[in-house]
Order: sequence, then structure tokens, then C-alpha cells
Amino acid sequence: MDFRQLEYFRVVVDAGSVSRAAKRLHLTQPPVSIAISKLEKELGVRLLERTAKGVVPTAAGLYLLAEGGQLLADRDRLVRQLALMGDGAVGELRVGVEPMVVNELIAEVVGAFVDSAPGAHVSLTDAAPDALLHGVRTGELDLACVPFGPNQFADFVTEFCDYELLGRIPVQLAVPAGRRREQHEGARGWGRWVVPYRLSAFNGFPEAIEGALRDDPTFETIEVSTPQTSVGFVAAGLGVALVTERMVKGNPEVAALWAPDWVPDMGVSVLWRRGGEVTPLMARWLDASRAVARDRLVRVEPYTSVNTPGDDPV
Repeated sequence: MDFRQLEYFRVVVDAGSVSRAAKRLHLTQPPVSIAISKLEKELGVRLLERTAKGVVPTAAGLYLLAEGGQLLADRDRLVRQLALMGDGAVGELRVGVEPMVVNELIAEVVGAFVDSAPGAHVSLTDAAPDALLHGVRTGELDLACVPFGPNQFADFVTEFCDYELLGRIPVQLAVPAGRRREQHEGARGWGRWVVPYRLSAFNGFPEAIEGALRDDPTFETIEVSTPQTSVGFVAAGLGVALVTERMVKGNPEVAALWAPDWVPDMGVSVLWRRGGEVTPLMARWLDASRAVARDRLVRVEPYTSVNTPGDDPV
């Protein structure tokens, strides 16, 4: 028994005769009659009662009509669902994000993604970059978005991750509002810096700050979990920190100054498991990320693990 036979049988019962069913199916009568006869033979039971006016279903035929109709409905539902999955319109996507990039990018990406695929479910996990990397490596996450460019990745990251650089976010120097008029060439002389912890998988603000200021006699640090955390310390007058504009916007206790030349813009990259399938749902998320990044981030040349230019962007 196959779906074609069930379709023919359903149309025959609905039409009340094989000839009328054949017309509805845009067929001649013999193929329909043969299909019904073959179905009855395969099932070992008579499905139709032939009368002078046409055909009516037997008890077995009524049972097949009900159960077979459900099979056809399930088939149609399955076909529609698989088509939607192929289009990246349904399914579950597990995305890991570093908290800093939520306000900078991801909140708008989620909105654009949900608008384009209302039948999809997004599970967001916010965690430290090293934890996100572990999630991608173990398959617990489909994608991860981190505030680092590929030139800041440790070598082992690219051994098990593919990636794409979406863009860059300009970095500013956050200082207590009462110190906004101070001038320190090369950012030397500010004293205490509030810096995020070092990470094993990525080089970021701690390495840049220490590399530039290690011989500054006033230089000392307070370590915090994330750059966002540093804003509160700066507002309390405990030091200065590298931030983005959004992190300090509207905070009257903090002034945002131009960052020194040795501070690179913050890259924003998406990671996924190397060599793994980029599902249609993942591709849809990447498309939404690129679209939002074009409006929100400093643009960069396409830069991925598959198509890498000769010169790494800063």
C-alpha cells in the first residue's frame, strides 16, 4: 500500500464512482480501477461495494478511509514541516552570547530573526566567552557570538571552530565624570584601571592595556568579570576602563573620552563548530546578524574561516 493508492481510494469514495474519480484525477479509468483492485488484493479485504449507481465503501473501506485519511494528513504535515525546516523557518536554535554584545547587537538580531521565522524557537545563553566556546565545541550550542575579532583568537580556537567577523564596535575610555578634563598622553597617568579577567581563548582589553602601560609608574588594576561591570567601578571613582558608547550612555557619573591610539576597536564574531552542518536555521540567524551589523557596527570586509583575506583586520 502506498500514498498514491490511498489518494485514489479517497477520491473514488468522495466521487461515488471510479469514472468520476478518474476525471477528478485527470486520468483515464483503467489506472484508477487497477490501483483500487491492487489495494484490495494487497490488504486481503473488499473495500468498495459496486452498485448500479457507482461504488460505496464497505465497513473495511470506511475504516481505511478514516485511518488512511489520517496517514495522508500526517504525510502532508510532515512534508510542510520539512519544507519549513529546509527554509530555516521552524526548529530550535541554541545561541550563546557574551553579555556585552546583547545590547550592542544581539537584541536587534533576535527581533529580526523572530520576525523572519516566527515558527522558530531561539534559546539564548549568556555566558563568558570561554564558556561559550566550550558550548560550541561540545555541541551544546549551535552558534556563539563573542566580542573579539579573529586576530584575537588563541590558535586552538580555529582548530574546532568556524567563524565570521560581523564588524567592529568603537571603544571609548570611561573615566569618572569629575576627571573628564584631565589629559594624559597615550593614556599614561590615569592610575588605576578596571579591567576584565584574562581569558584563555581570547586576547582582549587586559592584554592591550598591560602591553601599553606596563612601564607607567601610576598603573595598577582592579579585575572584574566583564567590561559592563567596570562601569560601576568607574562611576564610583575607583578607576578608568575601556567601554563602548552604549555601556555608559545616560550615566551622569561617567564621562566617555576618546580611547588612546593603541586601543583597537572591539570585533564581533560568530562561532560555530568546525566542519559541522550550517543548518538553514543557522543560516537564517547569520543573515539576520549580517543585516543588523551593517547598520550597527563598523563595516569590515567579509572575513570568515572559509574565505580569509591575507591581512587580518585589527
